Amino acid sequence: MPSFNPHAQTPGRPHAGRTLTRRAALTLGGMFLLTACGSAAVDQKRPEESASPSGSASGTASEPATASASATPSLAPALNAEDAERLRSSLDKLFADGTYPQYSILVTGLDGGLTGTGATTAPGDLYAANADAARVPASTFKILTFFTLSRHANLQGHLTTRAVRQGDALYLVAGGDSLLGAGASDPKQVVGRAGLATLAEQTVKAVAAGDKPTGAMPVYLDTALFTGPSVNPGWEEGDVSSGQITPIHPIALESHTVPGKSTASNPVRPEDAAVAAQQAFVDALNTAGKESGLSFTLAERATAPTGATEVGSVESATLFEQAQHMMLESDNALAEVLGRYAAIAAGREGSAEAAQQTVRQTLTDAGVTVENLVQADVCGMSLTDRVTARILVQTVALLNADERAEQLMQAFPLAGDSGTLADRFAAANSVHARGFVRAKTGTLYTVSSLCGVATRPDGTRLIFAIILNDLGGAEALPAAKERVDAAAAAIADRSSAPSASADASAGASAAASTPAPAAASAPTSEGASAPVSEAPATGAAS
Repeated sequence: MPSFNPHAQTPGRPHAGRTLTRRAALTLGGMFLLTACGSAAVDQKRPEESASPSGSASGTASEPATASASATPSLAPALNAEDAERLRSSLDKLFADGTYPQYSILVTGLDGGLTGTGATTAPGDLYAANADAARVPASTFKILTFFTLSRHANLQGHLTTRAVRQGDALYLVAGGDSLLGAGASDPKQVVGRAGLATLAEQTVKAVAAGDKPTGAMPVYLDTALFTGPSVNPGWEEGDVSSGQITPIHPIALESHTVPGKSTASNPVRPEDAAVAAQQAFVDALNTAGKESGLSFTLAERATAPTGATEVGSVESATLFEQAQHMMLESDNALAEVLGRYAAIAAGREGSAEAAQQTVRQTLTDAGVTVENLVQADVCGMSLTDRVTARILVQTVALLNADERAEQLMQAFPLAGDSGTLADRFAAANSVHARGFVRAKTGTLYTVSSLCGVATRPDGTRLIFAIILNDLGGAEALPAAKERVDAAAAAIADRSSAPSASADASAGASAAASTPAPAAASAPTSEGASAPVSEAPATGAAS
């Protein structure tokens, strides 16, 4: 099996470390404190980084690559009593009609000085409704996977895909990069940063310079990095057959899709994504080797022999860039790949089961309440998954407590601007929150969820989670999303246009940390345009 050194631990780091998808730790007395923040910025663009499951991590960026054990963010006062009461009243009114009985909301404050009135409310909660009820999270589950990856892997690392030679045989060694391109490496792209044509050119050059093979060289495929079943038993058969999710491999083209044939709403999957990548490599080898009289053939899967000579390698986008792509586009297959990678980085095997175990253990070690956490995958596709609003909020609080918080939070879509929130927050009661809510979406035909950070006009940032279950089908989704957006806008105190003076009081740091809001558009229906990579459950329409 390929050697692996992801630099999962470094000094001073805690050991813990669009189409629809279906679908924090500062602790004190068991409560999370980082939830209303007034000065720390969260909305910058991505960092860059290198970690190879098939070799050694080689992070070279100057930013911190790992979490700090004592990261303490800058905190601002919690909401005053008047603002807190207005928040509670707004959220109560939004859900008073009983349209969504299976809902959970949690909004957390800073110091525990304000206490809500519900049975599930704990000190520090500004608003809690069924906050500890187990709900189907859909793709907000990816927050947990993202957090786990951030705790164990070098986010400034790259995934390395290698070609090695033993005698007259070549081996394509998977390194965990499922965003490979079939063409030349493109340093400006996340998908296709590493290109198999570039790897083929390197390989042909090395082979031509060495001992000439006696005939066509077989090209074997080494996928030993990942173990166990490639298809998660928790996934609906219809989701797999429709391509919303797919067997997971440690090597693939363009996130387990067929390049040039897939769209966001209709992902076309190869029968075997790893073999498809192998075939693309062999084709590129034959093209590159033609002038040298070299030829290559497709061979079976086999582990590369110890001591085989490396003849080429290409590096992926950084792990952070891949994780950011996963979060912004809600890429299910990529989430599963990165979950397995996190397990390897944590010292486990690269299996689906190990990925789930790693998520749970990492949350537990960080002090997250996991009592009602039920895991069937790490991407949120399974209807068996269960998460509470509190688990989500605590995890986002942990991300914000990290010394890399300004960069980590860039992975979350920005309302009206990026990712799966680009076309959201369009109704009259939410449009003014565009640019001020950064959150991960979750969408299944029976689920709409949202979790992240809302910035209020005075600069205070509140962490929130909203989960609606049992929606009844695709026809109910547009209204459910609008209700969720309205709730998030209320949390941001932006259900209507804030006064110019109020927004000015947010301060220079908040202005610097959040990109200018996208121009407010007239309220529209979002039923026809679903976010990238959010996959439907069987029987639902996308």
